[in-house]
Amino acid sequence: MRPFLRGMLCVYLGLGLMSVALANDGLPIIKILKHPADYQAQVVTVEGRARAVSTLPVHRGTRSCGGGAVYDSQMFALQDKSGAIGISTTGACLPNITKPVMQNEHLRVRGVVMADRNNLGGTLLIQAHSIDRMSP
Repeated sequence: MRPFLRGMLCVYLGLGLMSVALANDGLPIIKILKHPADYQAQVVTVEGRARAVSTLPVHRGTRSCGGGAVYDSQMFALQDKSGAIGISTTGACLPNITKPVMQNEHLRVRGVVMADRNNLGGTLLIQAHSIDRMSP
C-alpha cells in the first residue's frame, strides 16, 4: 500500500509543479515593464523575437566556472507585441558549448527579473536560465 501512496503523492506533486510552471507562460513584457517591483527577483517566462544581439568578450569571475574563463555570454533585447526587455545569458565554461542566439530568432526565455531597487524606472533585465527556440 505504501508504494501506491508514494506514487500517487508524486503524481499530485508533479501536476502541481507543472501548473505553477505553466502559470508564467505567455507573460506579456509590458506587464514587467509597467510593474517592475512586482516582478523583481521573480522567475518569469516571456516569448518574442531577439533584437540587437551582441556576444560579450570572454571574461572571468563567475562561480559556476570556478573563477575561470566564461565563453559565449550574450545580451539582447527580446521583443513581443507589447514591448521589449533586455536579456542576458550566463555563457559557458568551455567555448562553443551553447548555441548562440541569432538576430530575429523567435525565443521563449525563462529567467529572473533584475531591476535596480533604487531606480525601478530604470533598465530592467532578465537573467536567462533557459532559452527555447520556437518554430517560426
